[in-house]
Amino acid sequence: MALTRVNGEVEAGNGLGTQTHIVSIDDASAVDAEAIVTEATTGDANDVAFTVAAIEGVATGDHIALQGTAVPSLTGATVVASFV
Repeated sequence: MALTRVNGEVEAGNGLGTQTHIVSIDDASAVDAEAIVTEATTGDANDVAFTVAAIEGVATGDHIALQGTAVPSLTGATVVASFV
């Protein structure tokens, strides 16, 4: 989604926050979605916390959208897209 300025100019961006990252659940039988969300919201491997914007589902390969100020480093999830 593009951002629109007051003067009507369009600016590239995601329109949601500073950065949005889409992560994919690697193996839901090893690390479930709840554990990934808990780690994301309380602090990842680099002690950076994120806001959960959306959850597609809880199965392997499903996606979770996170917003924050850095690229997430989460156990059991892989970043598949970033909007910065």
